[in-house]
Amino acid sequence: MNISEIAMMIFGPLFVLWFFWSVYLYFTKGIDRIGLEPLQRCFEGLQLHETQESGDVTFVYHTYRGVLVCTVQEEHQIAADPETARTLLKRLLRYNLTWGMRTNSMVFIPFLAVGNYFAQKGSIARQEKALRSNH
Repeated sequence: MNISEIAMMIFGPLFVLWFFWSVYLYFTKGIDRIGLEPLQRCFEGLQLHETQESGDVTFVYHTYRGVLVCTVQEEHQIAADPETARTLLKRLLRYNLTWGMRTNSMVFIPFLAVGNYFAQKGSIARQEKALRSNH
């Protein structure tokens, strides 16, 4: 038995299970509700602000969710203290690398999610440095 046959024996059934689970979610929850609860949990316990307050940093991050042929992309504009912003950014990256991988865009999402993560992480660091130099 070669490596490709072993891989098919392992990943074939997993793919079939994933496929039927995705179809089940699509028909029971609808595309707009899939992955929404885990996304909302990313924000739990964090103090975010509607507008930027003194000592806050801002960032914009996109999340992806859906199933098979349907992808929902959402933009999140965040204002929070630097530590809270970094915590949320990590949670949203983890979310994209789990729920985003269930969509038809799964090939692109890791690159988009990780690239935007590092861009926003750098932006938070620059804003935090500017806040420290102003005080």
